[in-house]
Amino acid sequence: MSGIKVVNFGLNLPGPMLAARLMRKGADVQHIEPPAGDPTRTMFRAADGVPLLYSLLHDGGDTVMLDLRDSAQRGVALAQCESADIVIDTFLPGALGKLGIDEGGLRGKNKGLIYCSINGFARRADSFALPGHDINFLAASGVADALGLSPTGPLPRFPIGDIVGGVLAAEAEIFAALVARSRDGLGRRIDISIVDVLDDLNVMAKIGARVPEDPFSAFLSGRFPCYRLYESAAGGTVALGALEPKFWERFCVLIGHPELIAHQFAARESAVGCHQTIESVMRGRSAALWEAASLASPCCLTEVKKTNN
Repeated sequence: MSGIKVVNFGLNLPGPMLAARLMRKGADVQHIEPPAGDPTRTMFRAADGVPLLYSLLHDGGDTVMLDLRDSAQRGVALAQCESADIVIDTFLPGALGKLGIDEGGLRGKNKGLIYCSINGFARRADSFALPGHDINFLAASGVADALGLSPTGPLPRFPIGDIVGGVLAAEAEIFAALVARSRDGLGRRIDISIVDVLDDLNVMAKIGARVPEDPFSAFLSGRFPCYRLYESAAGGTVALGALEPKFWERFCVLIGHPELIAHQFAARESAVGCHQTIESVMRGRSAALWEAASLASPCCLTEVKKTNN
């Protein structure tokens, strides 16, 4: 993406992360922040005061703080957009327009501009301007239900909606728009609805709900011994994904229980005790040792890495 200029008005995670990913591919990035700065400047501070998340997402790009309500400062932002290839907007629909940064006006002066807007909800009258965060997007898309999230359990520390439904979806659309522009010279408006993207990707859960009696409707839920997490020694955890019979057979041989080969899809409450046998065996070694032992005959057995590793 050498020679491509990106102007990012987005704050927090999706806009800066999208810009950072484009920059790693060679784009030049200009971040425009309000006078108070991006909120992540005050988050995740190291002992020396460095805001770790902000630094990760902004290092390598240029940043200018502008009050878009001021005509002179707004003019600086508009000048940046006139020479830009891509503008990123993660504000509520119409918010930047009220401050004088209007997609229609920008593209009127810059026919090749790709204007990418990332919002939580779709461009519909009932939800167009609703605010939200990752928990809301997971809820509205059905992904929270698919993940089995509950009021008493932990929530994902990985912001699935922002990153998968926002950043990665927008990145793919931007690449497609750049290809199209190379043919006709025209820019595009890209509207990303995080909820719509997540709903579109949530195919396994939706299909499974239509055939609840089919055993495969739950085969990714942890119900079966071949696809679940197990405790290991030293407080570790291993992930087993032995869905294919050959991998399940290898796993059963690895742990010294070939008699379990016939019980790949036994329920936890089954009298066979397949789950319980494996649970007991897996506690006998550390997760790293189990993973290493499996390499001679791979069976989709992986140590669950800690985030701080």
